[in-house]
Amino acid sequence: MKNNAMKNNVMKNENVAERAVALAHEYLDVMRRTERVSDSPVNTFLTRKMRRQCRRAARLLREQKAEPRYKNLHSAEELAGIYERAAERDEICDKAKKDFQRISRELTRIRRENAAEVEKAMVALAHEAARLAEEHGPRSEAAHRFRLMQFLAWFGQQSRNHSRKSRTPFRLRVSPAQDPSIQAWWELTAAEILDSLPPEEAAIAIPTEGRDSGRPRVFLRIGLGEASWIGSFEIGQMNVGTVSLMPDEKHLLVSAKGAGYIIDVKSRTLVETIGTEVAGVMMNQPRTVFLVDHNGRSLEAFGTSGRLWKTDTISSGGFRETAITETTFTGEARQASGWRRFAVDMATGEVRFADAV
Repeated sequence: MKNNAMKNNVMKNENVAERAVALAHEYLDVMRRTERVSDSPVNTFLTRKMRRQCRRAARLLREQKAEPRYKNLHSAEELAGIYERAAERDEICDKAKKDFQRISRELTRIRRENAAEVEKAMVALAHEAARLAEEHGPRSEAAHRFRLMQFLAWFGQQSRNHSRKSRTPFRLRVSPAQDPSIQAWWELTAAEILDSLPPEEAAIAIPTEGRDSGRPRVFLRIGLGEASWIGSFEIGQMNVGTVSLMPDEKHLLVSAKGAGYIIDVKSRTLVETIGTEVAGVMMNQPRTVFLVDHNGRSLEAFGTSGRLWKTDTISSGGFRETAITETTFTGEARQASGWRRFAVDMATGEVRFADAV
């Protein structure tokens, strides 16, 4: 009878240890699933109702039954993708949260019943994960799972330390978006043309009255919420306009139908003008270099420290097939003899041409 009881206890302990290890692996699987979800720059967690609204808005945008309010930020296709990715991301994260809660409850229960065996199983699991990480290398899936285990161990320790000092639960603040700065950038630069100045609102004249050339003006509302303001901008000689945050994140580039203005973000005052034929702007992926297209003829670059360079005229009117990297801007420039391939060094502004195409 005694031997049978001991055998049953051993089997029970083995089952508890196996279940604890299985739950730990399931927890890691859920974490990996949330990591692999497509990212969206929306820095707000969407409820089920909000996800339905986002998917409906995306469908209307793709069917051309709606259009973006802030056209300087996104095309209809881009905005639809942002909505869809945000809805998918938060749907997966919502399910993951429920899975985490279920797994945590079961781990807590079996640890309460047999703490020693569960602790022994977790230590063995960590040692095996460390061995596999070293065997397969730092960029392997095994190494990544080991790093997740280390994070969970740290998080658990922080939670226990917090609970000893406070009755409130320990929470790790995590932004839904991988790069929260993108939404903040949008909120500064969202722009729309106003037909007239709204009642009881003031507009900042740029340039100030009396210093302009007499060209017509346009009212632009720039920014969202507390960042919102209205400017009365003298227009230029193009049909396009945009508002962009410059690489130093201290200035905006406002193009009011081609009239280019560099505006201080905090004071909303004019720093300088950069011509009346701003046809477009481009920025590299790290957002460290900002290119201004002057009527499809020349290019001007700004970096995190200010103006970098401005080319001479390199086109008779238009660029195509353009691409921008951290080191080079490439494209084709219109010439009298046809389109000609060129490249601009992003550090120096040096232009090199290839044969005419």
